[in-house]
Parts: sequence; structure tokens; C-alpha cells
Amino acid sequence: MHIDSAADSSPAKPVWLFELPGIRWDESDALRARQQLSDLDLDVLTAVSEEETWIYAPAQHRRATEKSDESQLLLATMLGADINALPGYRHRSLDRLLSLGDVTAGRRQPWHYTSQTDIPEHVENEFNRWFDEEHLPQLAGVDGTMHAARYRTNGSPRYIACYDLEQREIQGGPAWRTAIATPWRDRIHKEFLKPRRLMLKRL
Repeated sequence: MHIDSAADSSPAKPVWLFELPGIRWDESDALRARQQLSDLDLDVLTAVSEEETWIYAPAQHRRATEKSDESQLLLATMLGADINALPGYRHRSLDRLLSLGDVTAGRRQPWHYTSQTDIPEHVENEFNRWFDEEHLPQLAGVDGTMHAARYRTNGSPRYIACYDLEQREIQGGPAWRTAIATPWRDRIHKEFLKPRRLMLKRL
């Protein structure tokens, strides 16, 4: 299926990303978290190659995204744990820069591929132009990529891109490799700092 790669111009809602290294949830864990916070639309995923769980949650208030006590309370509620006995985790707020494709269809896909990096200040403007004008649109146009989005975070790595896929093999497949094989990508890619890529399975 080939998606409509029109940009989503609707107002972006603030999002929290919780990363739990060393913890691999299953479907029952995800169900428990959703039951604990039934008023929030949680997107729960577990990494394929690492022991790690990710949770995207809508931020209730913009100011709250900067308060660690708010994130601790939310995670404690999801885990059904005491706030003073939380496992190690990372928390970042995400500001959406660009969204392509169908968000709702994307949330129904089993695979969620992510790529994140910091970037030197002297090439940051070009990095953002490359991502918006070439990289994200070309990957969003690969058959089986139902939704693609990129965000600026309040932590490190500063930029994260996400792709909701019908099949895991789409990432790295022939069409994917063709989409990323450009001179502009080769030039910008050399400037990446602390890049990290992770395939996750949606629960």
C-alpha cells in the first residue's frame, strides 16, 4: 500500500516519551498500563534487539513537560509502583516538526522504526532542510510505510524520526535503501552525533 504523503498541518499536541532500558514489556504489561491510565491514549512498544520498552503519552499541560515530578507520577501510575521505587528510565518531551501519512493508520501497524541523533549547530539548519525536503518524504513514500514523523526533543539526542511499518522487513529493504541513497544524505550523515536506531514492536 502506498500512502498519501501529504503533510499533517493540524496543531501538534505535546507528547512525552518514556524509555525504560533493561525492561521488556509484553501485552499484559501494556494492558495493565492502559488500565491504570484509561483516560490517556498510550502507545506502548518494546524493542526487538534490546531489553527496552518505550511509551508515548500525551502531555496534559505544556508546562508539565518540564517537570520531572509530573513524569515520575505518570510512570508510577502506569507501573502501579511507588514513586520512590521506580526503575531507571528516561523522559523527554517531543515537539513535532513534520508528520506525513495517516497517523491513525500508523498507530495500527505492528512495527515502529526510530532513528535519532544530535547534530552540530553549524549544520543544523541544513540538517532540518534535508529531513523535511528529502529524507522524511522519501521514506514516507516507501510502500508499507504508513506514517512518518520527526520531532525535536528537550534532551539528547535532540532529533528523533519515527516510521510506522506494515512489515519489519520494509526498513532496510530494497525500496528503503533506494530512498536513502542520495548525495545530500551522505553529506549530512557524516555530521551525526550519537546516532541511535531502534526497531520496536507495538503492543
